[in-house]
Amino acid sequence: MKLHHLIMMLAAGAMSLAAQEPFSQLRGGGPQTLMIAYRCDPAQRLALRQSMLNGMAQFEHWKRQGVLKEYHILFNSYLDSDTYDLVSLLTFNDYSGVAKWKEIEKIMPGGLSNEALKLVRSAITYSLDGIRHGASPEPPAPGKSVYFIIPYDYLIPTDDYVKYVDSYVIPQVNGWVDENVLASYTIYISRYSTERPWGSLFVLEYRDHEAFGKREATVTKVRGKLKNNPAWVAASENKQKIRVEKQTIIAEELLPR
Repeated sequence: MKLHHLIMMLAAGAMSLAAQEPFSQLRGGGPQTLMIAYRCDPAQRLALRQSMLNGMAQFEHWKRQGVLKEYHILFNSYLDSDTYDLVSLLTFNDYSGVAKWKEIEKIMPGGLSNEALKLVRSAITYSLDGIRHGASPEPPAPGKSVYFIIPYDYLIPTDDYVKYVDSYVIPQVNGWVDENVLASYTIYISRYSTERPWGSLFVLEYRDHEAFGKREATVTKVRGKLKNNPAWVAASENKQKIRVEKQTIIAEELLPR
């Protein structure tokens, strides 16, 4: 199927957040999420994890102050030099909160204490627009979640990519939630992706380790149910022309004590 025919089908089947306005028109303000990805030397992983656990009270303080709307501090479950050791996802109530974070950066770069900074070899900050979110009405048990982080580079205009997400991705992740495997999901678009390795980010929160182990079986089950959805089938057949999957991360969330 030719790509322009696919896009027409996606547009017909898409679920939108705001009266089906093009996503580019919804970017009237600045991005309200920052992702900070940190790397350390393998020998420093234990110390970095402990330092971040000691520093969780600071993120709670920023949330109580209203600087942060919410935050997730995700530590890579495995030693993997091709990805990141630590990821901070920081969401603000509005774009003015990002300006407040810039002031924090002057005294705590990347939100890190001096102790943690000494352990970090490199860091990258991404500005993100959260475009889709869903969650189970039954939250997971605290500390049990497994996070699966999937970066993608997409090969079509952003508005068309969002239509693809709505037609192909959202029916699947909602199905995973219905199967009680996925606890929540958030999908982001990178605002300033020039020369960056990816343009969109899927953050999937699995209910626990057992649920994450069912990922492949659940994907197959839900896709079987979607084979009668023409827009979904069209997107499935052409997804290789739309996006390229990058290195994934399996992570645990560090929680305040």
